[in-house]
Amino acid sequence: MNSGVYVAVFYLPRSRHIRVGRLGMAFLRRGMYFYAGSAQRNLSARLERHGRKTKRLHWHIDYLSSHAEMLGAVVAPGPRSRECELAAELGGMFDLTMPGFGASDCRCPGHLFYAPKFL
Repeated sequence: MNSGVYVAVFYLPRSRHIRVGRLGMAFLRRGMYFYAGSAQRNLSARLERHGRKTKRLHWHIDYLSSHAEMLGAVVAPGPRSRECELAAELGGMFDLTMPGFGASDCRCPGHLFYAPKFL
């Protein structure tokens, strides 16, 4: 699959303060993070990038993924608008991590959600 939407799952082994680009400093607690994203081309490359620790920090998720372990992702075909639908669904299950995280080009409250442990 070359394009679609995804939920990437990360584990942060210890709580820490992380600068998230223009959003500023965030205190991220130890635990699980769920990120709703999309790629309309090169989806596998996007997910591979999320899994790398060393990279130029460009997107909000880069700031978390350079410190957290990416455990995997669930992918599905769909238009970019489905990314916001996934974020809304995650928001019904988990805590919003930081207002605006991953949502600089939409009206969502954010696209990164937190759970203290596996469900």
